[in-house]
Amino acid sequence: MKAFLRYPYQLLVIFYIVIGIALFLFSFTQVDLSLTLSKASVFQTFQKTFQHIGFYQRPLATVWYLFILVLSYLTYIYAIYSGRKKLVTEKQVWRLVGIVVVLLVLSYPAFSYDMFNYMFTAKTVLVYHKNPYDVTPLQFAGVEPWLSFMHWTHLPSAYTPLWILLTLSTYIFSFGYFLLLLWNIKVMVAAFYILAIWCIGKIGEKIDPASKVLGMIIFAFNPLVIIETLVSGHNDIAMMALALGAFYLFLIRHRLLSYMFLALSVAMKLMTIFLYPVALLGWNPLFAVIAMVIGLILVIFQREVLSWYFLWIIPFIALVPQRKYIVWLATAFSLGLLLRYAPYLYLGHWNDPVPTIKTWVTTAPILFVILLIGVKEILTHRVRASRNSSP
Repeated sequence: MKAFLRYPYQLLVIFYIVIGIALFLFSFTQVDLSLTLSKASVFQTFQKTFQHIGFYQRPLATVWYLFILVLSYLTYIYAIYSGRKKLVTEKQVWRLVGIVVVLLVLSYPAFSYDMFNYMFTAKTVLVYHKNPYDVTPLQFAGVEPWLSFMHWTHLPSAYTPLWILLTLSTYIFSFGYFLLLLWNIKVMVAAFYILAIWCIGKIGEKIDPASKVLGMIIFAFNPLVIIETLVSGHNDIAMMALALGAFYLFLIRHRLLSYMFLALSVAMKLMTIFLYPVALLGWNPLFAVIAMVIGLILVIFQREVLSWYFLWIIPFIALVPQRKYIVWLATAFSLGLLLRYAPYLYLGHWNDPVPTIKTWVTTAPILFVILLIGVKEILTHRVRASRNSSP
């Protein structure tokens, strides 16, 4: 136990190396069976070995994934504890971020097919010279080999012009190599992840210097943030990094630039339009949490909740790190959202009874934390009452 208090940084380094390697290798268990990432024989052997686990040894893959989640959340709780007790420095946090990024930036986007839609949209513009809003991938059947592993091929692009513009450069510098294009987009997403952490640190420096490092930890090492950005590569992190940039620019009195960054954030993926009232009221982080929660609720009324939607909220929760119960609930919710992948990994489909299982695994951690908070409050009240009644 003393080691946990005396060597927190060293232990976090070990834990995140183990988590990073485990998650990197696990990601390749989910490579689509119709996709060959590389023609190199060594890489094909590597790919097929892990594909076999993901598709033909599903119980093993599920246990592997659950092991990653358990270790990730225990390490995350320990990291938050270390941050609250000021056992780690900002420089050490950045080193840990570097370890996680290096280990995961080249991983396969295991939990989402959105990455391939990003890639194909760029290809539509640069190779086929078509407007991605006017055509669907399915219209290229017979000439486009990517269709064998893509999803949502019957729909035109759902991405904003700004995001498409950013992906064009990644395609140009891939020089026609599929794997290089995939990695280019992953690197770009990782850059936005780093930018978001930097902004959280800078904002924390202005509004609550004592909790700056803790806020960075709460965001950077949340397992959902790591998985949905560094592994799955969702562009939501780009939207949120720009929104955080708008917040920071407001604090240093660059108001015009702040509104421009917020406009760019909305242009990236629309959802941060809910932050405009917050910006007009002076960027209160708690108001930002509430605004994005409202946005999430409105989206959920229209469609199923997807785990990466929580990326809209967690950056602002990191800016109120002293509100412990909010952090607890956010941690529980993120765990519940990641557990939604487990039934698919085990059963290999999204049909019944998967929807019911997803509901239960999502709500169970939240209910547990609510119960924990209730018990803690009751015990705290009793201790205070006994102290007040003692002579």
